[in-house]
Amino acid sequence: MVASPAFLHELPLAQLKHEFRSANISEHQAQLVFQAMHRHGELDPAHWQAGSLRYQISAACKRFLLNQPALPRLSVDAVHAAQDGTIKLRIRTANGDAVESVIIPSPNRVTLCLSSQVGCAAGCTFCHTGTMGLLRNLQAWEILEQYRLARQHSPRPISNIVFMGMGEPCHNEENVATACAILNHDLGAGFSKRHIVVSTAGVGNRIRPFWERGIASLAISLHATTDETRSAIVPLNRQWNLESLRQILLSIPWPKRESVTIAYLLLDQINDTRDDAQRLAEWARGMPAKINLLEFNPYPGSNFKRASPERLADFRQWLNDFGVFNTLRHSRGDDVLAACGQLAVPEAARQRLIKSAR
Repeated sequence: MVASPAFLHELPLAQLKHEFRSANISEHQAQLVFQAMHRHGELDPAHWQAGSLRYQISAACKRFLLNQPALPRLSVDAVHAAQDGTIKLRIRTANGDAVESVIIPSPNRVTLCLSSQVGCAAGCTFCHTGTMGLLRNLQAWEILEQYRLARQHSPRPISNIVFMGMGEPCHNEENVATACAILNHDLGAGFSKRHIVVSTAGVGNRIRPFWERGIASLAISLHATTDETRSAIVPLNRQWNLESLRQILLSIPWPKRESVTIAYLLLDQINDTRDDAQRLAEWARGMPAKINLLEFNPYPGSNFKRASPERLADFRQWLNDFGVFNTLRHSRGDDVLAACGQLAVPEAARQRLIKSAR
């Protein structure tokens, strides 16, 4: 039997094979079950004998599966469709928590933005999720469930996954890594490393170890070019400042054609000067970095302002002048609070905290 708290649908294939071998079930049967769960999104063992798997699941395997604990699932609590086609899913967990995932269709791809925690402890001051605080980490199966549910609501097949939703992925590293390993397995969802991006606000001691797992690409949320400013808006900078993050990234032996994305949120009159552009260019020099500029997305109670379109254009030109390739990520889904930095379920968090205090 699978030891608690692990469930079959959060086991990497190697571990799933081990569980099957321990029950005298062949590894081939484990592969079929892995495919059923992660390629076809089918979690009910009673259905695994249907369709292409109908004559392949053995009687012994079926008995083994039916003796396993029921696979827990998440449910979609609300669906919010933005005018630009973005779809925000509010997903309810078994214990009543809620997280949000976002489906972002574009002409050439469909990107799914996943959450890794209920809330977040990083406390970035421009981010709505930070107002929730951290309630708990999501389990690997809960991360994978977001993908399974999003497939049901996506207008086209999902082509890219980004861990840029609620939570700091490196504060929930093992569960995120397990989910990534399952998502990029050929017998599962089959996403390549370059089609899964894990974004961190700068948990310095986990950046290289996560990169060494080889299961996802990395993005670093920088957002400032001086330690004074970054410490004020990204509290993690007080542990791993700009220079320490730079040295960590420079120490990684990046292979050819691999790069790290540097996300930079432009905030009006805070980090949007020509001097900031020059410092950003100097900070990124020597590493295979792609600068991705972001627009600020306001949320109820926020005190920041989005840099003007003219300043966005100026900042991009300044980076070009300093020889730095850059892109601008336009906001998507901000009319339903689905854009970057807007995800939060503050009322749910408040109710959980009230209950836990009783």
